[in-house]
Amino acid sequence: MSSKTPEIEVREHANFRTINVGGVYGMPLGMHFEVIVYSEQFEVGEALASPNMIAPPKVNRTIECRLIIDPFQAKSIVQWLTAQVNAFERQFGHIPSAEEIQQQNLEQEKEKQNKGVYQ
Repeated sequence: MSSKTPEIEVREHANFRTINVGGVYGMPLGMHFEVIVYSEQFEVGEALASPNMIAPPKVNRTIECRLIIDPFQAKSIVQWLTAQVNAFERQFGHIPSAEEIQQQNLEQEKEKQNKGVYQ
């Protein structure tokens, strides 16, 4: 008894699109994970129209899609992403986490506050 590999047909969904991920928000719900994917875009028209461009830009967030992921696929995605990030870092260097960036910003602010006018 031989097992044959099924033929696989690949096609794009009618609503297929590329999403520039600005972030995700989600949580485990029951026996799956629910993840909301959103994109971000600066709305700079107001800032550019203000004198000296001092008005802060507005950020528009667009909810792009909801992913419902079973735990087995979630773990598979984590393993795949980890391998991709590790390969990227081997080639291009360390990617700082949000916490590391925040810590660097705090340290820079402290340095500015501790420096006098003549230092």
